[in-house]
Amino acid sequence: MYKLELSEIFTCQLDSEAYAFLAQYRILVQWWKTKINETHHSYSELRDNFYPQWKQDWKNYHSQHAQTSSLTAYNMSKFSKQVSAKAEGMWRSFAVISPNVAKIDEDKKLVFPTNLTKKARVRLIPKDPAQQVLLNQIQNEYWKIGQIFLTPKWCTIPLTRYIYLTSDEKEDTPIQELLNTL
Repeated sequence: MYKLELSEIFTCQLDSEAYAFLAQYRILVQWWKTKINETHHSYSELRDNFYPQWKQDWKNYHSQHAQTSSLTAYNMSKFSKQVSAKAEGMWRSFAVISPNVAKIDEDKKLVFPTNLTKKARVRLIPKDPAQQVLLNQIQNEYWKIGQIFLTPKWCTIPLTRYIYLTSDEKEDTPIQELLNTL
């Protein structure tokens, strides 16, 4: 068995909840950055020490957003000396979405909870037949979704699938379907 991984960049259209979440994500990251600035921690210490406070301050938000925003803030702090001022400003228009909360719905939209009562919906626009096939396959759970990088205009979705390449195994129909579009 072999592990096949690929990442696809989709053009997308965000609903109002997704746009609001992008703005909120920046604030979530800033919250974690202030905690990093208070003391120097390893990532696990940062998360473990401040997660209870995060849950208090962000009561209605899904806990997976604590994970992704804290990791984003931690990585940004580690690379801050190497990042130009222009690149530093670019981070304000993205969010990282955990694969534990994201799915592709029946309308081929990326759906994820922003807080405990609301969900964002992002229309994914396939640029070619291969992306259309991938969307169908993701929806039918042929691929496992990875951590999604979302911006106002596009998103990157990492995908994983385990396949057999031996001649005595059955042909992998979803992979063959994808290859036929190329």
